[in-house]
Amino acid sequence: MSDARVDFDGGLAYRAARERIMALVATDGVDPDMVVPATPEWSVHDVVAHLAGIARDAATGNMEGAPGNAWTAAQVERSRGVSIVDLVAQWELDAPLIEGFFSAAGEGLARAGVIDIHTHEADLLGALGRPVVLPDEFLQWAGAALREELRVVPPVSDLELVRARLGRRTETEVRAYDWPADPGVDLGWFFVFGCAETPLGEV
Repeated sequence: MSDARVDFDGGLAYRAARERIMALVATDGVDPDMVVPATPEWSVHDVVAHLAGIARDAATGNMEGAPGNAWTAAQVERSRGVSIVDLVAQWELDAPLIEGFFSAAGEGLARAGVIDIHTHEADLLGALGRPVVLPDEFLQWAGAALREELRVVPPVSDLELVRARLGRRTETEVRAYDWPADPGVDLGWFFVFGCAETPLGEV
């Protein structure tokens, strides 16, 4: 696992995830207004607007407030009325800058953005009824990184850990893990952005 982390290129992983997402949302019959259960306040269009918006903001230097809720909400709001086709086209133009940064940056600097895009890829796969599958190389890297921060590590797969720590599992689901030691009454330390309110049915 350590060798996989040394060889991991965040920019290339981001680009591959971006291309998979572009192909996924451009599929005939995909409803841009479909609600994404993992992000219930967002539709498929909103998720793409957020991801494309990050690259647009990076390319234009609009990083004030990043990565706060207001900054993220503005990405979604300004793209209302913009088609997914146009969002994807702009994303492709803007992406090389952020991909280059993720390739050149240290692991810590690239971590949040690379994990974020893969998390939303999984969200979209689940919403569209596809198997939630992510590349092994990414999962080994992200799983190792997300385990480092834990005071008690549950024996779950890398995919499960990524989905859980990024708020795609309920507290009840996480508490049901076969923990090697008591995780405590408050599981707030485990979740990066809080837990899901309802199960996604991915397990």
